[in-house]
Amino acid sequence: MSLTGKPPPEIRIEGENCPRAVVEWYQCSASKDQRHDFDLSLKAKKHLVSLGWIFSYCDKKTRWELRYKSPSGKTYISLRTACKACIEENNKDSSSTSNGSHQSLPVASPSSAQQPTSSKVTGGRPRRRKKPSDDEDWTPTSHQLSNLVSPRGGGGRRRDSGESPNAARKVTRERSSSDNPNLPAFRNPRTILSWLIDNNVVAQEAWVFCCGGKDNELVKRGKLFRSGIGCHCCDSLLTLSQFEVHAGCKGQPPSASIFLEHDTRSLLDCQNQALMMIKANNNGDNDHHHENDSICSICLKGGFILLCDRCPASFHAECIGLDHVPPGDWFCPSCSCRICNRPKCREDSSRQESHLANNFIACYQCHRRFHIGCLAASRDFAFLEMETDCNELWFCNKACEKIFLTLNSMLGKPILVGDGNLTWTLLTSLKNSNNDNDDDGYITEMESKLNVALGVIHECFEPIIDPVFGRDIAADIMFSRYSWLPRMNFTGFYTVILERNDEVISVANTRIYGQKVAEVPLVATRNQYRNQGMCRILMDQLEKLLVKLGVERLLLPAAPNLIKFWTNSFGFAKMTHSDQYYYVGYPLANFPDTTLCHKSLKQPLMLC
Repeated sequence: MSLTGKPPPEIRIEGENCPRAVVEWYQCSASKDQRHDFDLSLKAKKHLVSLGWIFSYCDKKTRWELRYKSPSGKTYISLRTACKACIEENNKDSSSTSNGSHQSLPVASPSSAQQPTSSKVTGGRPRRRKKPSDDEDWTPTSHQLSNLVSPRGGGGRRRDSGESPNAARKVTRERSSSDNPNLPAFRNPRTILSWLIDNNVVAQEAWVFCCGGKDNELVKRGKLFRSGIGCHCCDSLLTLSQFEVHAGCKGQPPSASIFLEHDTRSLLDCQNQALMMIKANNNGDNDHHHENDSICSICLKGGFILLCDRCPASFHAECIGLDHVPPGDWFCPSCSCRICNRPKCREDSSRQESHLANNFIACYQCHRRFHIGCLAASRDFAFLEMETDCNELWFCNKACEKIFLTLNSMLGKPILVGDGNLTWTLLTSLKNSNNDNDDDGYITEMESKLNVALGVIHECFEPIIDPVFGRDIAADIMFSRYSWLPRMNFTGFYTVILERNDEVISVANTRIYGQKVAEVPLVATRNQYRNQGMCRILMDQLEKLLVKLGVERLLLPAAPNLIKFWTNSFGFAKMTHSDQYYYVGYPLANFPDTTLCHKSLKQPLMLC
C-alpha cells in the first residue's frame, strides 16, 4: 500500500534553544530501549529547528519517515545522525573562530554540581577506542559540548553564586538525581506523572484519553511519559493542563478528565491510589511518646538538661538564657502564657473561675499560647468569654487572621514568574485539617504535589533523621505533622515550589509566626537547574509574600559550608546568642551542626 497522493502529517515543532538535549539524546539513543525518551527527542528536535534545520517527511509506501536537513544542505535519515552532525558542525564552527573575538557559551553537564574533567560525559556510554566515524560508539568531547550553542545566543546560564542546597543539610548527594540508578538525571523529571510511574501506579507509555463535549465522548488520545503526555494527533509533548485544553475538556483538576484506556481510571483516581499506598507504608503514628526528650530542643545535644514539668521538652539552661537551674517546678517557654509568662495566672485552682482562667488557648497562626484569664484582663486583646471553645480556630490579633486567610486563598494556585513558563505555587497538607470534602480533587492534587516536592528534597540531600525517634524530619515538615513534643511539632508549615511545565525545580518550606518572624528550614534545587538563578527566583517570591504579610524577620538554619552562600548572596547574617534568646519561645525547626541565620524584611527593625 502506497501513501502517494495523501498529504504527510503536519509538523508542529517550534524552535527552542536547548543544546544539552542534542547531546543527551545522542548518548541515550545508543541504548536499545529508547521508549522513555519522547520528551528528550522533542527537545532535541526543537534545538535543531532553532539552528535552522528543516524537517520533512519521506514516503516509504507503508509509512512516513522523517528526514532532517541541516542548514548546510545535508540530509540525514535519523535523529541520532542529525544530532551527531549538529555536534560536529558546531565544533568546526567554533574551531574556525577560536582566535576571534567570539566566545562560545558553556553548556553545563547533566549534573551541574561538578563539571566534567575528561572527554567522557556524565550519563553517557563508556568510551571505546574507535574512529570518530563509528556512529555507534562515538562520544562527543567536553570541548565539543561547550560549543553546541545556538548562533542566536541564549545558550548560556546566568551565574548565581547564591544558588544553594538545603540550608539544613551538610552533604549533598554525589549521585544521579534519580533514585533509580538506571535512569540518568535528565530522564527523570519531578512531575506528578513521574511520581505515579515511580510508585508503579501507572505504566510508562500507557495510553490515555481525554473526554469532553456534550456527550462526554473521547476527544484526544496520548501516551504517558514522565514529562507529560505525548499527543497522538500532533506528536507534541503536553502537560496535563495543556493536554486538557488541547482536547477542549474542562476538568477540575485536569487529571479528573484524563483516563487510562485499559481500566478507565482517571489520573486523579491514580493519585488517590498512590497516596493510600504511601499511607499504608507509613511506619506508625506521627505522634511521639510523652516521656521527656533526651536532647536539648535548641542545640539538639544531650548532657545536663532541664525537664519541663508540663510537656516532654528538655533544654540546656544556657541555651534558654538561664545562669542557674531554677528551684521547684519549671515550665518551658512553650508551656507559659505569652502575657504573664507563667504556667498559671491564678493559683487558687479549687475555684471554678480560676480553673477556666488558667486554660490555655493558642493562636492558630503564630502558635503563641495565652491564658484565657490573661486575655480577658489584657487591654491589648479583645475581651474573650470564659466559655470559649479552645478547639476552634482562634487568632490572637487581626494580623494573624489576615496572614492565615491570605495564605489559604493562595493554596494550589500557580503564579507566573519571569520567562520560560516558570510558576510558583503555595502548598500545605490538608489531610489532617477540618476540610474533609475533596469532591473536586483539590486536596488530592495538593498532597500529590507535596510528595513530588519531597522527592526533590530526598533527591538533593542525605536524609534528615531525628536522632531520638528515627523519623524523617523532611517528610514531617513537608506534611505539617503534629507532635506533643514541641521540637517535633511541625504543624503550620507551608511549601513553596517553583515549576516549569509541571516539573518541580526548586522547593522551600516555611512557617510564619505572625508578623514577628518566619522560618525557612529547608531549601532545595535540583542539580541540573542549579547556577541558573532558580533558588534566587523562589526565595525572592517567598520574601515578597512575607513582606506583603507584614513579616519582620526571616530565619534560616545554615550548614557550615553554606553560610557564605546565604550571607553573601541572600543578605542573611549569623545570629548572636542574644538574638537567639529572643526566639526561644518559638518552636523553630532546627538541625544538628547548623548555624541560625536571620534577615530583616522590614527596615529599620528593632528587636524588643
